[in-house]
Amino acid sequence: MPRLLLISMTALVTTAIVACSGGGGASSSPVAHASASASASPSPSASASSSATSSSFTVYTCPQGAPTSSGTLDCTKLPLGDLKTATSATQGKIFACTTQSGSPVVSSAPWLDATDDEWDALTKLSVEGTVSWPGTFSATVSSNGVTRTVTSNGLPISPYTTGTFPIQSTDPAYQYDRNPNSIASQAISYSFPANPVVAATPTCLGMGRIGVTLTGVSIYNGFDGADYDAVAREIQDTCHGHPDQSSTYHYHGFINACVPDSGSLTQNSSLLGYAQDGFGIYGPWYNGKILTTADLDACHGTTSAVMWNGTLTTIYHYVSTYDFPYTVGCYRGTPV
Repeated sequence: MPRLLLISMTALVTTAIVACSGGGGASSSPVAHASASASASPSPSASASSSATSSSFTVYTCPQGAPTSSGTLDCTKLPLGDLKTATSATQGKIFACTTQSGSPVVSSAPWLDATDDEWDALTKLSVEGTVSWPGTFSATVSSNGVTRTVTSNGLPISPYTTGTFPIQSTDPAYQYDRNPNSIASQAISYSFPANPVVAATPTCLGMGRIGVTLTGVSIYNGFDGADYDAVAREIQDTCHGHPDQSSTYHYHGFINACVPDSGSLTQNSSLLGYAQDGFGIYGPWYNGKILTTADLDACHGTTSAVMWNGTLTTIYHYVSTYDFPYTVGCYRGTPV
């Protein structure tokens, strides 16, 4: 029998945190966490939508004024990632396997400043609703320590919720984004190296899933279906997620929003999920500062000491930042 290393959300708070020193600061509040390997059967989207409950966790929004390596973070003037595609690994862009064409879902809105290629994360609308789902997630390492297998039903585990989708006509977001898609369970299962290695050359990102969060949610790249900045232009819920035409609920960025630990001035960010090459995706706090794209390589990653497999390890990993491309710019390892 393989030795199972099941990750629970409680364990994330206590063991997946990198110790660091720095000045005092507030972090998002931890909550009581259900096991990430809970196995309740998912309900159809229609019935789930009728069981909306109040939120029991703290939503972590953009930390205005947080220190960065080049000053302070200005959440009101984040750079738009529109059409920032590349045909090879390029810092600040997405190395896309294919380019898309079309118009953005939201072309004009109060939080968008297309003239200056900026957007305001503090005033952007969110989809209303707090819908609970019977989400599942597990990450197991084989007994020989070679392979990690990640499974999920694609729904956020308790206590994390989604907005109400399709977006209701009574929702203020409806005037900008009339997302007609519903949320449904997905069969997600990946096996990749438990200790991935950097490949000789980076690999491009396709459309669709490029990773999975520890809360069971799919991660897509930072583009919408027309290569515009999905985080800035498409309207997501307060956890920065929404469904696509396949009913897959997913994040394009800001994956450190609804998690037990987002990090702070005095606490480095923990593991938030896995990219499909096996490398981890961590939050942006490191040694008392918020990391930005300027601190990272062309694939939106870096090599530093983080908690990995329960041990403080210096390893390559991706970083979820507040600026484009948000999570992964290209695969630095070999994707499955």
